[in-house]
Amino acid sequence: MARDFTPIPKPALFLGLAGLIPFWTAVLLLVATANQGRSPATEMWVFTIYSGLIATFLGGVRWGELITARASPDSLSLGISIAPSLIALASVLTHWAGQPIAAWTMMSVCFAALWVWDRQAVLRRDLPVWYGRLRTVLTTGVVLAHLAISVAYLVLVR
Repeated sequence: MARDFTPIPKPALFLGLAGLIPFWTAVLLLVATANQGRSPATEMWVFTIYSGLIATFLGGVRWGELITARASPDSLSLGISIAPSLIALASVLTHWAGQPIAAWTMMSVCFAALWVWDRQAVLRRDLPVWYGRLRTVLTTGVVLAHLAISVAYLVLVR
């Protein structure tokens, strides 16, 4: 089977990469704020909430794919597509309970699981090949941001 080298549409690539900006801005602001001796609580909350919003968006992408690709999507797949929203809520509550690293770890695992699910959908041709490549780039950026904020928190804040 020949490889599909369809380019990522420029608007999708641009908007996807722009979606990384709030993640990395929060990381950089946490570092700057902590180095100034101020509390980075706001930056940490923005990161957690934005992470949850993006995971929820990705769950919505899967919901949309399921309802357009199948006349009658199965309950399990639809249920799994709302899991990112529930994980996001659990992450916010975990952060609120004073465990931001646990919250960021949950979200990082969520993004990795969504990537695996999306890659499987690309292999089945339920989603376009370019989307799989885009998700690989974006998931890498998001997971690295979660790792970076966790390390920065451990080193500078805790």
